[in-house]
Amino acid sequence: MNSNRRTFFGFAAALLAFFRAKAQPHASGSGVKLLARHALTGPQQGMEAVLVEVTSAAGAPSHIHRHPGFVLGYVLDGKLSFGINNETPETISAGASFFEPIGAVHTTGESATPGEPVRFLAFLVVPAGSSIVLPA
Repeated sequence: MNSNRRTFFGFAAALLAFFRAKAQPHASGSGVKLLARHALTGPQQGMEAVLVEVTSAAGAPSHIHRHPGFVLGYVLDGKLSFGINNETPETISAGASFFEPIGAVHTTGESATPGEPVRFLAFLVVPAGSSIVLPA
C-alpha cells in the first residue's frame, strides 16, 4: 500500500509541477486527469501502463518536455498542433492518433484552432513509480 501511495503522490507532484509551468493567463480550463495507472507483469514487470486525459485551453502555450516511455495519443475534441524533436508540427484532428517514441522531445502540443480547446487521451508505458513528464 505504501508503494502505491508513493507512486500516486509522485505522479500527482509531477503533474502539478508540469501544469504549474503551463499556468498562463489564457490557460484556464487546462489540466490533466489521471484515468488509470496499473503495474504490468511478465516481461514488462517493473513498468506501468498510464492513461491520462489532457485538456489544453484555447490560447494555452505548450511547454517543451519529454516522457520516460512511449506515448500513444488519441484526440477526442478539437485539433492538436503536435510536434516532436523540433520537427514541423502536424495538425491532429478529433478521431485521429499520434505517437511519441521513448525520450522524444515534445516541442509542440497545443490547440491548432484559435479560440478552441483541444482534449486528448494519452496512453504511456513508463518505469514503475516514475513521473510521466520530464524536463527536455
